[in-house]
Amino acid sequence: MYDYNALKIYTDGSAIPNPGKGGIGIIIEFPDSSNSDNLEISEGYMHTTNNRMELIACITAIQWLRTNGSSQKITRAIIITDSDYVYSNYKNAQYWKEDGWKNQDGKPYENKDIWDTFLKERYKIRTPNEIKWEKGKTRPILLRVDALAKQGAKNPIKTDYGYQPGKFTATRSASKKAATMFIPNNEELIIRVFAKKIYGKNQNEMYKITFDVYDEIQGIYTKKFFAYQGKECITLKRNNCYRAKMNGNLKLPLILEAEAVEYLKNKP
Repeated sequence: MYDYNALKIYTDGSAIPNPGKGGIGIIIEFPDSSNSDNLEISEGYMHTTNNRMELIACITAIQWLRTNGSSQKITRAIIITDSDYVYSNYKNAQYWKEDGWKNQDGKPYENKDIWDTFLKERYKIRTPNEIKWEKGKTRPILLRVDALAKQGAKNPIKTDYGYQPGKFTATRSASKKAATMFIPNNEELIIRVFAKKIYGKNQNEMYKITFDVYDEIQGIYTKKFFAYQGKECITLKRNNCYRAKMNGNLKLPLILEAEAVEYLKNKP
């Protein structure tokens, strides 16, 4: 499938739940001409996200290659990931950095700390290398690297120092999945804020607000999303409910106005 003369490094990341305890798995498969056995790496982190683990796994592979490539007489390396997040964005990260880690709509890019590390570490490599995507768990070696990532997540001892979840309380939505970006349509909705994270400083300051959506007909919290809030909007507090007016920008959902809804504050 890949060049038999190239070193292959298979990477995977996991977070259980997401965000939660995380792990990375790496398998270094030496060229057919080498007599070396596969090398396996499994590491666990106390609190992180799935995307951060996928990217940290890739960075760890790059660091191993930079340290060992010459001594192992590696002439070419292929790093394999099953992460759409990593593969779709690794070529764009340099442009993100040049643009101040915000897109043209002003939306901040996530995980800029490890994307910056990725750029610096990859720049240092002297061994020719490329990054490839392959669907996970479709071959024995991919099943194994997935197991190594999950093994790490079950035994976390390291700290992802760059992960800053911001201040948060528990969600009241029944969904186990991570919050997704809200798709606005100039509507009003009732939200309960359960997480808040700041990006930028001074005039560029912006908040990422993660919230449950309250369905007034069903009388329950149904889904969870995130959107953004500029400095001009009233300060939203965690564990408080608001009737929020959204904008209509599909690429940068903003909370434009918010009015407190007191009767829902203590509703489970």
